[in-house]
Amino acid sequence: MTDQSATVTASDGRKLLVPDPDVIERAVDATLMRWPPGNVDSTTDLIAAPSKNPTSFTNGNFPYSHSGPFMAGPFKGLSVQNNNVRGLNSDATSEADAAPLRFAIDKELFLAILLQRSSNAKYRWDPKSGKKPSEILLKNDPTPGHPSMNHVVALPTYPKTTLAEPTSLWNSDPGLPVWHKINAMSAWQNTIIPPPPPRNLAIDAATRQLGRQTFEQAGCAKCHSGPMMTNNRVIAQPEIGTQPVRARGMSNTFASYDPNAIGYAFDQKVPLPDKPRTIEFSTRELDPEQIKLAYGWPPTSGGYKVPALVGLWWSAPYLHNGGVAVGVGRDKQLGLPGTLLSRTLPDPPNSLRALIDRDLRRRVVDANHADEDLRKMNVEGIGHAFWVDAVGGFTSQQQEALILYLLTYRPPPRLP
Repeated sequence: MTDQSATVTASDGRKLLVPDPDVIERAVDATLMRWPPGNVDSTTDLIAAPSKNPTSFTNGNFPYSHSGPFMAGPFKGLSVQNNNVRGLNSDATSEADAAPLRFAIDKELFLAILLQRSSNAKYRWDPKSGKKPSEILLKNDPTPGHPSMNHVVALPTYPKTTLAEPTSLWNSDPGLPVWHKINAMSAWQNTIIPPPPPRNLAIDAATRQLGRQTFEQAGCAKCHSGPMMTNNRVIAQPEIGTQPVRARGMSNTFASYDPNAIGYAFDQKVPLPDKPRTIEFSTRELDPEQIKLAYGWPPTSGGYKVPALVGLWWSAPYLHNGGVAVGVGRDKQLGLPGTLLSRTLPDPPNSLRALIDRDLRRRVVDANHADEDLRKMNVEGIGHAFWVDAVGGFTSQQQEALILYLLTYRPPPRLP
């Protein structure tokens, strides 16, 4: 707040100061410019912790998102993840009604912050106009009758958070059944099979067998089990040791949580009839403690889901925020400063080596910590301290075999 701050009339009639538009825009721009390439932050905690875009190899890789909050509904939660990106990522006005619950910010103040410098003049809120920001938005809403600029339908639980959708808004196009495109995209994503690495990795049967034996000996299979190499669980952040901020990224949804995961029947067309039929997503099979970990709800510190070890060649750098990165030049191209921030692609074998070799990891973390922007964005490359190195009693041959085994692993074909 500065002497340039205007006031807005809140929902209850109070006069509230609005952040100085110059100051807040500079702060937002500075934060966005600090995001590493390929990272995005779509959490609701108002703390910067950009993470890698989720992998497109979704089949069997549930629960979805890095901390695993998308676990209910069609395709084991994949449709909820696909729907969620139309919220904060593409239309922040969809959070206005929930702002008092999640952010302790009045709806009018929330909209004033968004609209006081709108690039489109018809949406711009002028504090001298005497109008509330919600009135400006309502007058020019491209999707009248819906609490968003996008084509959405409000669920009966709106604006509460549920396992059917954290914002209780479903992206749905007029003229189509509700959630038609979202479910279609989920079905298509689950058909994507990771292609083999683009170069011929020299791995013979003996090396592959040694790699698998090392995988078992190092205890990797305790979590990375089954054909997709995941037990589909969320591991508490203190146990996994990875940077903690992202694990709590949706913790403020606790204040707006509704346990009723209600949606609309998928044969209901948009616009919805006066009394649309509803469905309730089954959550009986879900562990309540897993839900708390996934959302970072008290008393937990949040957690991270066990990712499937499929298509690792295509998903470097590693960990949720991509902090474990090494280039072809292993001694110099360390961390994100030595790779993506220098316009150099991470090398999958060397980056994977940094995930399991404590000496190389230490140098990667040191390189990340030396970068002020990465420190402010909570990108470190720490955690997942499960080592396959000399200190752990493994030979360099075993380490190399494990890396080749993981980079070339392909799950067995699914039965028709």
